[in-house]
Parts: sequence; C-alpha cells; structure tokens
Amino acid sequence: MKRWLLFFVVTMVVGLTLGSLSGEDSGYVLLSWGPYRVETSLWVFLLLLTAFVLVMYFLFRFSLVMLGSDWRFNEWRRNRKTSRARKQTTRGLLSLAQGQWARAERLLTRSAANTDMPLINYLAAARAAYEQGKHEATDELLNSANKSTRGAELAVGISHAQLLISRGQREQALAVLVNLRDKYPRHTYLLKLLVRLYQDLEDWVALHELLPVIGKAGKVPQDKLRELEQKVYLQLIDRTARSSQSKQPAAAIQKLYKGMPRYCRYNADILMRYVTALHDLGEDEMAEADLRHALTHVWRDDLVQAYGNLHGADVSRRFLFAEKQLTGRPNDPVLLLVLARLANKQEQPERAREFLQTGLRLKSLPELNAEMGKLLVQEQDHVGASRYFQQALATRD
Repeated sequence: MKRWLLFFVVTMVVGLTLGSLSGEDSGYVLLSWGPYRVETSLWVFLLLLTAFVLVMYFLFRFSLVMLGSDWRFNEWRRNRKTSRARKQTTRGLLSLAQGQWARAERLLTRSAANTDMPLINYLAAARAAYEQGKHEATDELLNSANKSTRGAELAVGISHAQLLISRGQREQALAVLVNLRDKYPRHTYLLKLLVRLYQDLEDWVALHELLPVIGKAGKVPQDKLRELEQKVYLQLIDRTARSSQSKQPAAAIQKLYKGMPRYCRYNADILMRYVTALHDLGEDEMAEADLRHALTHVWRDDLVQAYGNLHGADVSRRFLFAEKQLTGRPNDPVLLLVLARLANKQEQPERAREFLQTGLRLKSLPELNAEMGKLLVQEQDHVGASRYFQQALATRD
C-alpha cells in the first residue's frame, strides 16, 4: 500500500512539473538528414523517443524468442535478482545481529522469494518480528518458512518452540515439541528441549516416561543421564509422599522404588530420600527391610544412622544385622554409635558402653560423646555425663 501511494505521489509531482514546463515553453527540435527535415516541439520529441525505445525493447525480446535465446536473457534477470536478494539478505542478517529489528524484518522478507535459501530468511525475519512484539507476523513468517522448503518442519517447529519459551508460553511450546516428537522420536536437540521444558514445568511424571527414550537414543552421556534420573526419582518420591490422591502412599513409594533401575535403587541420595519418606509416614518396618538389603551394596554414614533411628522395626534384628557389619568395618565410629544405641534399646548398657568407648578411641564424634553422656545420666553419673556433654558441644563447634 505504501509503495503504491509513493508511486502515485511521485507520478503526480513529475506530471505537474512537466505540464508546468511545457506550458511555459514547448521547446523546438529540428532533425535534418539529407533533403529531409523534421520539426517538432521538445515534448512531442521526448514522447516519440520514449515510444521508440519501448518498441525497440519489445522487438529485441521478440527476436530473442524467435532465435531461441530468450532463456539467456531470463537467466541473466534471475541471476541479477538472486544477487540482489543475497545482498539484501546479508544486510538483513547484519541488522538482526545489531538489534535493528524492523529493518531486518523488512530486508529479510523482501529478499526471501529470490534467495537460494528462503528458509533462513523467513526464520530470521520471524525472530525480528518476535523481538518487536508482532506475534501474528511471527506466526505468519514461520508458516511461510515451513512452506518455503521441503523437510523444514523440524527446524521451523524447534524455532517456534524456542520463541514460545522466550515469551513464557511454556504450555504452547510443549504442545509444539510433543507434536514434533511423534514424527522425530530420537532427535537429540528436540529431546533436550523437552527435558528442559518438563523440568521448568516440574512435570516429573512426563519426564520419567521420557527417560527410556533418552536412554535408547544414546546421544546423552551416561553420567548426565544418570544425574537426570536421580533428580527425577528424588522429585517423584517427594511428589508421591505428598500426593493426596494415593490412599496408600507408602505402598506407592515402595512400588516406585522397586521399579527403579538397580543403580538408582542403590544410589545413596535416592535411598536416603526413600527411607526418610517411609519413616515420615510411620512405615519403619517397610523401610528397614529395604534399607537392610541396600546397605549390603551401598554404605554411607547417614544411611547407617537412619537404620539405627528407625522406631517401628524389630530392634534385635537390626542389632544383629549391624553387629554382622562390624566384622567387615571394625573401625567405623558411626556403626559403633548405631550399635550402642541399639544395645541401649535392648537394655544392654554394658555393651552400649563398650561400643561407645571403642568409637571414641577411634574418633571423638559429637554424637558419640552425647550418647555416652545420656548413658551416664541413666547410671546417675551426672558429673561424668556433664563432661561428655561439654565435649560433644566442643567437638560440634
């Protein structure tokens, strides 16, 4: 519309100027060749000259067609248009890099039809339109990009999703990516975008379902995949424990744990979160059985202490298991602390004292000193208990 308005204004100005000039002075042109003379006004001569040039142009084109050489002329015109489009594309991309969004959109859109790779032009123009807040124009340019090049659906879809994520429209971006995943199930970058989006949306169930696909794709390093799995299972344990829809949350948590890969079940962080969740639900007996089995594969101080702090489980069974572990770990002060607590619960203060004394000789842990203080309070030795409590505070600091 702007172009036609500009053309109309220029035509009117030129016409009025020429009309004014011709009214003031029509001019005089004399052509002489041998006995022939032609006299006319300047304006008529210019009109005849223009008509002559147009006739010669059409005669030239007609002769090219008749001689079969018109394709060379057309090829020259196409090459000229292509060269011009490349220059406009370069200027448009430079404008895009410099943040001149309106100029970039205009140059890239104009040159898209005549460039070798219109897909790049339309995608870059869509980015420029998006930066201006022109969302409808962005969607139209993305649609043009999809139509411009066969097989461009994936590139256009990913670009569309990235723009939607930038707008904060994560649900819409997810819909685009899920649709693409149905057609390109193992595309690495597509899977990475889905993983990031599911984490942002905290959709751990969907991310859990995606894990096998990521593993089969084989594009994610093993350490990164296991780190992602650990994060997902930690979140799922918390989510299941807090879920109000589950009538038996403890059973649901255990089912989740049993369904994990072996290396996840024996991951210390996952195991600790699992045991803590069952303990908070009052299912210490269930937690004890799974923790006892797992401790033969993974050993960490907080896990050992958690095993000793379980309330509902059979104390004698826990004591026998911990005592058996002492055979392979005689110098483990945390294990000795747990044995002392379990012995005290079984009303065996002398054995508890032995474990605590052995542990304190190995390492003066605050917990060992505090536990010894509690034992001495039971024996009415308040002076000795005070000394150990002070030592516990000193070592804790």
